Amino acid sequence: MPDNIKTNSNTSAENTAEEPENSPGGQLIGLSGKPLSAPDDEPLAAMTDSSGTHDSLRDRTAGLRHLLARLGFPEMAFVRLIAAFFSASWFELYRIRSNLFIDAVRTWKDFVPQTNAAAAAVIMLCIYIMLTILHNLLPERLRIADQLFAAGSVLAFAVTAVWYSGDFYLIMSISLVSLVLIGYSVTKGRLLRLFDRLPRLLCFAAVILCAAVVCWFVSYTTIMRHRCFGSTAFDFGIFVQMFHSLANDLTAVTTCERDRLISHFHVHASYIFYLLVPVFRLFPCEDTLLIAQAVLSMGGIIPMYLMSRRHGLSGISLIFMCLAYTFCSGIIGPCYYDFHENAFLPTLLMWLLWAADGRNYPVFWVMSALTCIVKEDAPLYVVCIGLFMFFSSRGHRGRINGVIAAAISLIYMLLITDWLTKHGDGQMMTSSRFGLLMIDKQGGLAEVVKNALLDPTYFFSTFIHDDTLKMFLEVMLPLLFVPFMTRNIHRYLLMLPFIIMNMVVGSWYGYAANIGYQYIHGPICLLLYMCVINLDDLEASKKPVVPVLMGSAAVIMSVGLFSKSAARISAYNTGREYYDQLEKMLDDIPQGHSVCAGSFLLPHIADRDDLYLLDRNDFKIHRDDGGEIIYDSMPEPEKYDYYAVQVKTPIGDAAAEMLEESGFTVYDQIEDWVVIYQNPDIGNNGKEITNDGE
Repeated sequence: MPDNIKTNSNTSAENTAEEPENSPGGQLIGLSGKPLSAPDDEPLAAMTDSSGTHDSLRDRTAGLRHLLARLGFPEMAFVRLIAAFFSASWFELYRIRSNLFIDAVRTWKDFVPQTNAAAAAVIMLCIYIMLTILHNLLPERLRIADQLFAAGSVLAFAVTAVWYSGDFYLIMSISLVSLVLIGYSVTKGRLLRLFDRLPRLLCFAAVILCAAVVCWFVSYTTIMRHRCFGSTAFDFGIFVQMFHSLANDLTAVTTCERDRLISHFHVHASYIFYLLVPVFRLFPCEDTLLIAQAVLSMGGIIPMYLMSRRHGLSGISLIFMCLAYTFCSGIIGPCYYDFHENAFLPTLLMWLLWAADGRNYPVFWVMSALTCIVKEDAPLYVVCIGLFMFFSSRGHRGRINGVIAAAISLIYMLLITDWLTKHGDGQMMTSSRFGLLMIDKQGGLAEVVKNALLDPTYFFSTFIHDDTLKMFLEVMLPLLFVPFMTRNIHRYLLMLPFIIMNMVVGSWYGYAANIGYQYIHGPICLLLYMCVINLDDLEASKKPVVPVLMGSAAVIMSVGLFSKSAARISAYNTGREYYDQLEKMLDDIPQGHSVCAGSFLLPHIADRDDLYLLDRNDFKIHRDDGGEIIYDSMPEPEKYDYYAVQVKTPIGDAAAEMLEESGFTVYDQIEDWVVIYQNPDIGNNGKEITNDGE
């Protein structure tokens, strides 16, 4: 290239760079030497400030995004809406139910006009604004108010909605919606991670406090139920009489259980009752048994806490996992059906599982032995736990202990049921529970096992029926079906008691398929343990959330099913004068005489040796064309010295008429409620009668 061209080129470049500083007005000069102008005759300054305008816009946008982030948008927008809506809904629900006594479900057409939409909207707006401001004020690591308020308001609404309902399908619907919303709320932000750091002592104190409150509520309401004459001979009066016998001479004999003198241990091999004898001797009262039952039911909370912590749960997840036990409907429900030996199972089985889980063999063997003497079918739990240990243990020692415990328990169960069949009343109990699997009604458990193995198709067909399906949902819904969330097939050994005792037996024997009876007390403990160990298989992000949902579901379920029991408190306070009068009248029946009493009266006079139940067996009966029972006569009314009859009932009215025809006189009465009849032969025997009304 020629040099002159290079020189001109360099000169032009230098001029282009230097000219703007020397040009008039600071104009930009093009290569042609002429000033550049803005498009469309706009001032050139508009072009020179364009980058500054974009920077300013970006700054304002960034500032807006920063402000929205500090206010919790959009991350907390829906969580905040949940909190606002359910807080307002809870307020309206509580106000209308408590002040106007209008049910939101059964009388919803009356409920809707009573709602104040304007007030609810104001409440929602105020809560939304409050949470927005609070989110802005709190430091980032403490911004959990939205999640707490949302989860808390949903739970409060759910509990209020199901209070006093007792409707399982309503409870299930409310539970499903609540769990979705609570799960969404608690997974937002740092809520679970922050509460994961709660001190262990604080967690333990919270768990014990909740268990103590539930224990007190169950004790108090079951006592009130008894004092309102809601308990029955089966299954409370028989145990009251049995414990008086145990306290006196350790014989456990009763007369009201089979209408003859018999040891209760000839009906059930429940030798565990001896452990309660010292307590009953100190406090010889019916209330003692009800309080002991509540304490024993809640007694498994400590091993539940220890096992949950051993498997990595902490903080709020640990607390809610324990709430899943404390509020478990399978733990609470049986307490409201009087009293049973199965109440020992939650405490014993949870400690047994704790020992098996931690390979604490001395405790394992002690709890295994105690479990076996709860009842003749209780060794099944030890068999299943022992086999679970055999298949899950990596060490030789664990396998040996597990299989030996299973073998010994199985042998004991077969021997004790055979003994009850030959020497007691065991055959009737076996046939009534397992009759659907028995061809030979005298065959015992061996007959049941043989038929189940030879015809598994029929055995499997017994699993699901209307009642058992409902039972299945009542048990598994609060557990979120976590017992099924495992690939370790040997863990299903722990589910066998639930399948056998509740699903199979329940298809024939309806009580076993009802969560309000004692047959669920044992199986539910093994299912809860399955939940604890199956959580280990979940993803790390899901493991803290599931216990929170399980605990919430348990609270909603139990409040819905058992809150009605609180009505017993007001019922007793309202009718206390009548109940106390009846109690005194029954206590005034002279000791040393035989007494025959109605089912609801018998538990209140069971502290005597010669007591019998007034039921259909005391009559000759037939059924009319419509199937209704007709009471024809009482063949042997003179068998007993006194009859305590509850009138205004079919049996009571029939007995009153026939006793009066047989010459029995009224010893005492509360008109239109209870009449005590006295055998006319008592006076001839010279027995003193003290009755102001005679």
